[in-house]
Amino acid sequence: MVYLLLFLILIGILLNELSKRYILDKVYFNRNFSKRVAEIAEDIYIEVVVENRKLIPVTFLQVIQELPSVIEYKFQVNKVRTKDFLYHTMTFFLLPYQRIKRKYLATCTKRGRYVFGNVELCGGDFLGLNLKTKSISLVQDLVVLPKRKDLEKDLIPYGNFNGDTSVKRWIIEDPTMIIGVKDYTGREPAKTIHWPLSLKHNKILVKNFDFTYENNAMIFLNVECSKPYWIKMDEKSIEECISVARSVGEIFHERKIPFGFTTNSLIYGFSRDENTVYPGMGDAHLQLFLEYLGRLSYNVNVPFEEVIKAFMRNNNFMISTYVIITPYLLREYIPYISALDTDLTKVILITYYDDNLSFLSPKILKYSLRREKNVASIS
Repeated sequence: MVYLLLFLILIGILLNELSKRYILDKVYFNRNFSKRVAEIAEDIYIEVVVENRKLIPVTFLQVIQELPSVIEYKFQVNKVRTKDFLYHTMTFFLLPYQRIKRKYLATCTKRGRYVFGNVELCGGDFLGLNLKTKSISLVQDLVVLPKRKDLEKDLIPYGNFNGDTSVKRWIIEDPTMIIGVKDYTGREPAKTIHWPLSLKHNKILVKNFDFTYENNAMIFLNVECSKPYWIKMDEKSIEECISVARSVGEIFHERKIPFGFTTNSLIYGFSRDENTVYPGMGDAHLQLFLEYLGRLSYNVNVPFEEVIKAFMRNNNFMISTYVIITPYLLREYIPYISALDTDLTKVILITYYDDNLSFLSPKILKYSLRREKNVASIS
C-alpha cells in the first residue's frame, strides 16, 4: 500500500513537471465569424476553437480575447469592458487530443471597421501551482455597414425648382439625347410619346433617342468639415452623409445604372491611394462599394477639391451624373463643383448644412438633409 502511494506521488510529480514544461505546447486557438461584413445590430456568430494536440491534459486553460468595445454579446459571458476594448475570458479543461468549439451570439452597435486583436492563453500545471502565459497574434477585422436613409423623406430640396419630384426620379433621369421623333409602334413606353407633335400631326409620335450616350454615375463623398480640416470633425453629419451615399448607390444598383465612388476619407484596411471604386454594376460591385463605406474613417486624406481635380484630370469615363455628398459646402468647393456641370452632365449636390448653396449654378440640383434642429455651420 505504501509502495502504491509512493508510486502515485511520483507519477503526480512527474505529470506536474511535464505539464509545467509543456502546458501550452501544441495548444491551438482559432476564431471564426459567421460573416465578415454585417449590418448594424445584425446577429453574428463568433466561433472559437481550442485544441490540445498532445498526450498531456491541460487541467486549466484561460483564454482572454481582446475585442472591439462596440461588440455586444446576446447572452451572459465573462467580460470586462473598457473605453476601447472588450475583454472576454473563457476557461477550459482539455483532455489529451481534445478539441472544444464554442459559439457566441453577438452584435455590433455602430458602423465601422473593427479589429479583433490578439489572444492571451494562460495555462496552469497539474497541481495548479504554476502559471504560464502565451500571446497569439490573431488580428481579424469585421466591417459594419452604415444605416440606410429614406431619401424620399430625409432630403429637402433647396428652392422650388423640382417641386414634388420623386427623389428616385431626379437621381437618374434618362440622359440620352433626343434626336427626333418617329411613329408609335405600340412597343414604346407611354412616357416617350411626344404629345405636342402628336396633336399637331394627328397621329401618335414618340421621341427618338440617341443611345450612344452612356448612362452612368459617380458618387463623390466628402468628410472634410472645415479649412484647415483638422480644426473641426463633425462625426454626426459625416455619418449621415455616409448613410445617404449607401442609399444613392443602392438606387443605382436597383436600376442597373453603372456607378462609381470616390472619397477623401482615409479608408481603414486599405492604402492611402485606394479611395476610388470605378463605375461598374452587379452584386459584387455593390458589395465592394458597401465595404468601402463600412471602412470609411472620419480622417481626411486630402482636401475635397483635390479629389474633384484629380478625378477630372485622370478620368477616362464619360460620366453622365455626378452626385456630390458633403457635410458642409465650403466656398472653396464652389468652382470645382461648378466645373462638373456641363451640357452633357448632371450634377446633384446633397449637403447636411445648407450654407453657400445659393452660390452654385441654378442648374445644379441641390438638397439638404432633414435634421431635428438647425445647428450653426461654417462657411
